[in-house]
Amino acid sequence: MTALVCFVLLLSLVSGSHAWRCQEGPTLNRATQIDASKGQVFASNVYNQNFFLNGVYWTYLHGPQRMKHITTGDTGTWGVSTKNQLYKMIGGNFTRVPGLSLSQVDAGGDGLLVGSTGSRAYCLRTAYARAFKGAGSVSWSALPAYSLKYYSCGLYGCWGVDTIGRVFHTRAVNPNSCSQTGWQYINSGSLKMKMVEAASNGLVFGLSTNGKVYLRAGIYASRTQGTAWSNIPMCVAMRHLSYDLGRLWVVSNAGMIMFCMH
Repeated sequence: MTALVCFVLLLSLVSGSHAWRCQEGPTLNRATQIDASKGQVFASNVYNQNFFLNGVYWTYLHGPQRMKHITTGDTGTWGVSTKNQLYKMIGGNFTRVPGLSLSQVDAGGDGLLVGSTGSRAYCLRTAYARAFKGAGSVSWSALPAYSLKYYSCGLYGCWGVDTIGRVFHTRAVNPNSCSQTGWQYINSGSLKMKMVEAASNGLVFGLSTNGKVYLRAGIYASRTQGTAWSNIPMCVAMRHLSYDLGRLWVVSNAGMIMFCMH
C-alpha cells in the first residue's frame, strides 16, 4: 500500500472531535524504531542507521556505532547496539557504557533509565545515569518483576510487557533508589502486546503483536492503571510507536513513518 493511499484511508477512518488524524511523516527509508521526547525525535532503520529529525528532514548520525534502538529523555540520549551493548550520546557521539547487555532501553521517566535484557527488567538510578560521561561503569538494579521484554516509564509509573505479551504496571519506581511499589497484572483480554509506551503527560499506548495500536483509557492520578484499551484505527500493521507533545509517532511494518494527532 502506498503512503498516499494509506494517508487517505487513515483520514477516512476517523471522525468526531476526539478522533486521531494521521498523516505521513518525514520520509525515512525502511524505518524500524522511533523515539520522541521533549521535542526531539530519533529513529533507526533496517540497516541500523540512526537519525535525528531536523525540521522535515532526517539528519544521519555519523559514527562507528549503529544502534538498533534509541531513546531520549531526562537522563540524555541512549542507544542499544546490534550486539545489545549500551551507549550514551556524549558530545554528539555514542559512547560505550560498560556492563549490562540490554535489548531495549527507555529514558522517558522522571530521571529514570530502565531497560530489559529481553527477559528481565533493570533500573539505573538517576545519579548514575546523569553522571556517566564516558569513563567508569554504572551499577544497575534488577527489578523483582515478571519476565519483561519491554519496559517504559512515564508520568504515572512504569509499564512492562512480558515474554508472552501480558501487560504489567507499577505506580512508581523511585529514580533515586529504583525501589518500586509492586507490579499489577493488567487484564487485557485476548490482547497480546509487543510493547507499551508511557508518555510524560500520562498517556499510555500499546502495540499488539499483530500490529494494532491502542490507547489506555481511564488513566488518572488516582487510577494510574486505567480501565481499558481503546483501539486507534490504522490502515496498516505497525511495528513501533512513541508519543511526545501531542504527536503519536508510528512506524509501519513496511517501514513508513506517520504521526497522528487528535
